[in-house]
Amino acid sequence: MFSLLLSVYNTGEMNIQKRGPLQNLFGIMAQIRRIARVGGACAVVFGASFCAAQPIDVFAAASMKPALDAIAGQYAEETGQVLRLSYAASSVLARQIDQGAPADVFVSASSDWMRYVDDAGLLSQPARLIASNRLVLASANPAAVALDLNDIMARLDGGRLAVPLISSVPLGIYAAQALSTLGLLQGLRPHLAQQDNARASLISVLRQESPLGLLYASDVRSAPGVFVVADIAPDSHDPVRYLAAAVTAGGEAVVAYLAGPKGRAVFSAYGFLAP
Repeated sequence: MFSLLLSVYNTGEMNIQKRGPLQNLFGIMAQIRRIARVGGACAVVFGASFCAAQPIDVFAAASMKPALDAIAGQYAEETGQVLRLSYAASSVLARQIDQGAPADVFVSASSDWMRYVDDAGLLSQPARLIASNRLVLASANPAAVALDLNDIMARLDGGRLAVPLISSVPLGIYAAQALSTLGLLQGLRPHLAQQDNARASLISVLRQESPLGLLYASDVRSAPGVFVVADIAPDSHDPVRYLAAAVTAGGEAVVAYLAGPKGRAVFSAYGFLAP
């Protein structure tokens, strides 16, 4: 056990030395958590009752919120273990984890951002595919829209097309790929309303702040009052796949649950596709 803890300490120490003062503070906190949780060491160091009471911190892509909220309740009921969920864009979460934010599990809508965390040496085990998704053009007005510039501009009627940041957020990247494939990106770029994450774009459409949005099909399914007005061909963009990985040993059972039949059943019920 001592050699295992020493290995975790040394790995954390090397990572901390590469960072600035604020990042070091986060890194030290995360290192303490990793040491306490590796191989059940938390119970040895602090006592079983203390460790059982500690929530498992899950950092997850914003588009996973409805499904993961349901899974968290189900998991707590079955195991007694509380999951503390934090949602944001995968890009934001990956950078936070790299800076030492105390995550036990990372759920990403992008293999690239999962690889970013893995390349930093921060995963306790390889990532697992847990779900997939598809893109749709959505609106609070259920009337269908043709995927051509004239029809889209007519529906926008001076408004903007809601989409997450196309430079970094997974949904925004997929959306930009699709628009480029369809020959629409150049014409629509000045009319994009770029938000921080997928949920923000969904809310913009739901509140009719944006007449149209490029969204995940699962988000539309979870939001009464938002309708699919055009389907986006899956081959117009990279596959939308969700991955989960444990950052600490304490998160490994949660990842197994997400990838297992009970987790996948909930994802399916919330409109996600099989991985």
